Amino acid sequence: MVEVCGAHCAAGERAYVVTLVDGTKTHLPAWMTEAEAAREVALTDTPFVSVAALETVRALLDQARRSAKAEGRP
Repeated sequence: MVEVCGAHCAAGERAYVVTLVDGTKTHLPAWMTEAEAAREVALTDTPFVSVAALETVRALLDQARRSAKAEGRP
C-alpha cells in the first residue's frame, strides 16, 4: 500500500506522487492505477517484450543520458 501525497503532469502524462513504505517519495503514472490497464495484462509461462517496446525504452534512456550530460551530471 502507498500513500498518495500529490498529483501532477509530467511530459503530458498524469502521475501521482506517492510515499512508499520506506518513506521514499516517487511518481506513479496514473494509468497504473486504472482498471483498464490491469485488464490488458496477462501472465504467461514465457515473458514477451516486443522489439518496438525495447527500442522505445532504449530511446528514452538515451535521451535521459543526453539530458544528464547536458546538465553536467554523470
